Amino acid sequence: MKCPFCAHLEDKVVDSRESKDGDSIRRRRECIECGKRFTSYERIDEIPYMVVKKDGKREGFDRNK
Repeated sequence: MKCPFCAHLEDKVVDSRESKDGDSIRRRRECIECGKRFTSYERIDEIPYMVVKKDGKREGFDRNK
């Protein structure tokens, strides 16, 4: 991950834990170059599956179909 302070691309994860609501992971990171710490959050980005029909129309995937 890119350091927001010096733009170096290497860091190490110092602490990792699930958020209180349980839908994301909070990670404390330390830059290898400048030594400053910053926080990152990881969340699942749910993108619905789309089906392309023979006529070119798109519609949402229906598992029951």
